[in-house]
Amino acid sequence: MKLSRISLAMAAACGALASGPAFAITASNYTNTGEFTGDTLNIRVSGASAQDNGILGSALLFCNAGTVHRYAISNDFVFYCTPNPSQITVPAGKTKLAIYKYSVGGSAFGVAPINSTSVSDGSTLGSAGNQLPFLDLTKLDASCTGTNATTTTPAFGTSLGTYTNVACANASSALTTPATTYIGVSDVEPRFFSSATSNLTTDASYALIFGVPVSINVRNALQTQQGLALGDDSEAAVPTLTSAQLVSAYTQVGQTWNGIGVNFPGTIYVARRVDSSGTQKTFESLIARTPNGQPGLKSCAVGTDLFVAPDSVNTTTGDSDTVCALATPPTVAALSGGGNVRTCLVNHNAAGRGAIGILTTEDKPGAANWRFVKVDGITPNQAQTASGRYRHYVTSAVNQRAGATLATQSALGYSAVVSRLKADFANPVVIKAINGADQTFGTAGLMALLDLQAPGTTPDYTGASQVIPWTKLVGGSTLDNCQAPKAVF
Repeated sequence: MKLSRISLAMAAACGALASGPAFAITASNYTNTGEFTGDTLNIRVSGASAQDNGILGSALLFCNAGTVHRYAISNDFVFYCTPNPSQITVPAGKTKLAIYKYSVGGSAFGVAPINSTSVSDGSTLGSAGNQLPFLDLTKLDASCTGTNATTTTPAFGTSLGTYTNVACANASSALTTPATTYIGVSDVEPRFFSSATSNLTTDASYALIFGVPVSINVRNALQTQQGLALGDDSEAAVPTLTSAQLVSAYTQVGQTWNGIGVNFPGTIYVARRVDSSGTQKTFESLIARTPNGQPGLKSCAVGTDLFVAPDSVNTTTGDSDTVCALATPPTVAALSGGGNVRTCLVNHNAAGRGAIGILTTEDKPGAANWRFVKVDGITPNQAQTASGRYRHYVTSAVNQRAGATLATQSALGYSAVVSRLKADFANPVVIKAINGADQTFGTAGLMALLDLQAPGTTPDYTGASQVIPWTKLVGGSTLDNCQAPKAVF
């Protein structure tokens, strides 16, 4: 069922999500004998890691408070709980809810497997079908060795509740089973990842602001060079790189910091993402303005120089972020998730090397040794994005399979979940909860779309409402992240 914005706001603000007694649901409670046979409703989502917090926020809203367990291995995880009937409608006989998210490789896996109507064994990461190696609750119960299992407060605050986190130390191959994915999320529209999209229906979800992160030693050098207070994380003290400097760093392998006018010694080390990543496509399209790293697919390029290629040939699942700690690391590392980029930046900093990466501004450095910088003097926050000055954001997408070639989604409860995901992503109150604490330079991260608000909603050019007043929908319906933002009309 699709909640009204008022009821969602009350739930998010009060945290009153339980409709009955709460009790922990662990993997040992999973008794299904098949994907659709048993008392657990299995919901499988794949794609962009940048939308993981959104999936977490919705999962906490869907579930009775105190019942959520999160099992995870790197970028593969599952939330297991008892569903709250006041928040989500599930089919009769389903008393437990499992929401799986496969984020390995990023946005492309929220596109190709959803478009496919053939079933593969998952061995080629969805390229031959719609199955991916999702975590298997039956294997988790028998084999997951937890490196930590504690009640945890979500990174974006307490307003949506807490969950018990279990980080499995086992190899992922021991705890996964190929399964069909039905819901895909991508940072940008599907045509950036595949020329085969005829089996997809795509809806805009929310705006996602991207920023340029650098190792903290480079940030400090920029502050000193630009006469700013050293070590100050406030907006006034955030240093800047120009668009020309960024294009040089992102397109010239082996370029030096001195070579782009930054007083820091040595080579520019780049922590990029794999070709299947929506963050990678965003930086290619909107910041470096290079051609798509996968020839023949959608591009917003204004030149012919390519984004720097990784030293490794492993451009699908990515390098291990530990390569950035090597005595002789790759000049360009291709990484699977945002967490890997953050770790890579920290490892380069520890070795005294200067590195630049690519991230969304929902990522917060905290005490870690990396920081965001301004671009052309403009801060990557909601206020500057809402004003129209900062334009490095995308409108993200939720993708579903069109038709009923595979098992009927509506009969399995998928339609209700997709409707709620869309409602949550369009709701400024939920978006605010997901963003959580502000960046030191202001609120950033996700913004709800004015396109999806009630007719007559007044545009807000300050960012205070968490609603972006600009659109990338052509004709009010077709998503095109290449086009410059324009006023909602």
